[in-house]
Amino acid sequence: MNDILLNNDNNSEKIVYRPWLQFVNKKFMVKDNQFFFIECQNVGFTQGSNDLIVNKLKLLFKKFPKLFNLVYILFGVIFIGRNAQYAIRAIGTSGLILNLGSGVKKIRKDVVNVDFYPFDGVDIVADISELPFIDNSVDAVVSEFVLEHLPNPEKVVKEMFRVLKPGGILYISVPFVASFHSSPNDFFRWSKQGLRVLLKDFQEIESGIRCGPTSALVYVISEWLSTVLSFGMTKIQQILFMIFMICFSPLKLLDFVISKAPSSENIAYGFYFIGKKI
Repeated sequence: MNDILLNNDNNSEKIVYRPWLQFVNKKFMVKDNQFFFIECQNVGFTQGSNDLIVNKLKLLFKKFPKLFNLVYILFGVIFIGRNAQYAIRAIGTSGLILNLGSGVKKIRKDVVNVDFYPFDGVDIVADISELPFIDNSVDAVVSEFVLEHLPNPEKVVKEMFRVLKPGGILYISVPFVASFHSSPNDFFRWSKQGLRVLLKDFQEIESGIRCGPTSALVYVISEWLSTVLSFGMTKIQQILFMIFMICFSPLKLLDFVISKAPSSENIAYGFYFIGKKI
């Protein structure tokens, strides 16, 4: 994949043009080596919600990716199913791999991170329901726990299908039994069967539990206890929620055993889907 230097009318410095970007009829600007196809977004991170404190802490930690990843590992859900690295393992560094709604996470050095917010490590700032990529140009698309935050997940899935090459790989993970978490909004949940319906245009390679029932239980019981003990005070509830999440976090290790039971799918925190465009 050859890069070409060009001058951007919106920026006096020379930038790298990557042929797989669809610049036709799309305005863009470049700042700090990030391509902006939309204006910098801040909607949701400052709006009032019943998890505002938690949300602001997430945004703060994301300014320090290594710290954020450590906090997520210690106090987030336990991942037990196939991960994105597994799904794209056969795709070499010459292939084009997109991580949509990436946040600060870097799956591999060669993966192109796309997000609506210019976090550290994001390569392209864009609306993932209108991807700035040409048809049939992408080798793999990854989207981890993102679709629930979008009001139009079906449209985003269609965009994934459009940009993927025939035979291109798709990796999706979504929540099922999960509490409300605005980042910046939260709209949907999917069962395993519901995820299959959403991704019906793709040939399924594999699907299963990504985060197990104990992760779901810890989130629910933490929300329940903090709601009861906060007596209607939202800020207190959010603080208690974080405390309970930390206290109950070791229980999530049980998912490595419990999730082997078929019935654990009934109350799993979330599912993954690996498929390909046919």
